[in-house]
Amino acid sequence: MYGLHPALQYNANRYCQNNTAASDYGKCYNPYPNTKFIFVQTDTTTWPTLPCESDGTCIRYTATVSARSFGTVFSYAGKQAIITRVIIISHSSRQINRNVIEILYNTIQPFSGPYGLYLPEYWYGSVSDPIYSPVSNLMVHRSPYSLPSGYTFYLSWSGNVFATSVGLYSYEENVNNIWYGTGGIIYWAYESSPLAVIPLDYDRDYVSYQELRNTFGFSTNGVDQPGWNADDIIRVLRELFSNRAWAVFDDRQYVLYLYNLTPDYVPDWLIEKLSPTAMKVIQSPADAAVAKAWLDLLNERNAQIPPQTELP
Repeated sequence: MYGLHPALQYNANRYCQNNTAASDYGKCYNPYPNTKFIFVQTDTTTWPTLPCESDGTCIRYTATVSARSFGTVFSYAGKQAIITRVIIISHSSRQINRNVIEILYNTIQPFSGPYGLYLPEYWYGSVSDPIYSPVSNLMVHRSPYSLPSGYTFYLSWSGNVFATSVGLYSYEENVNNIWYGTGGIIYWAYESSPLAVIPLDYDRDYVSYQELRNTFGFSTNGVDQPGWNADDIIRVLRELFSNRAWAVFDDRQYVLYLYNLTPDYVPDWLIEKLSPTAMKVIQSPADAAVAKAWLDLLNERNAQIPPQTELP
């Protein structure tokens, strides 16, 4: 979520101002709570600080890029997931004018490399919105409603696509002085497996350790991280992250193993998701702050807003 929440009613008052002649230039309005818009402005001499930076409503970038990466959703070495649903809502200073179906066929690509899942094709249907492709079950609306400044966009897709990894990218095409906000939901399924429940940074915490990547996959939510053997996951996590809190779910015995955690720190939504028959503490937390950090980050990554009641 960057300024918008994809599952809520559309809000026409969530936008930014990139007209340099406007009195409110550089200001962003009403981002969804705890999220920020994206604003690209390379001129740090004229605008050393934008109003949206000062009030915490935007993330500013001072360099243009062709495609900006916002991270990896999941990466399963040796395993595959099935993408079943994608929903995207966005507000932006730029309107999509090119053939939308062609762009999106080449953009919904769970595989890395130069070729997307769908080869581009020309859209011979109606040029009016909403546009729907019955073959791919893809619906696009380039202007579902109006903003005081900027344009709106909506995408909805449902199907079954195998993928070993999925990343999030925004195609900015090296344009300066632009803003956008977006919210997206990606649904995927994977085989029943033991899970490593630990929020990790993909580049810093996950990719750096070959033994970690050989043991379980990465998921941005810190929960859907399947592996082959619960004992191996526990062994590697104890070796690499002995000072952090984490949990491992054994899908054969339905036991949730806790490290630097006690059952009090396991959120209700996680118990409902995994349905363990027992929880076993491998090591009690020597520092409550470590357990609390695990809980807070897990709630944040899984959009538990507002967060659950704080623990002592």
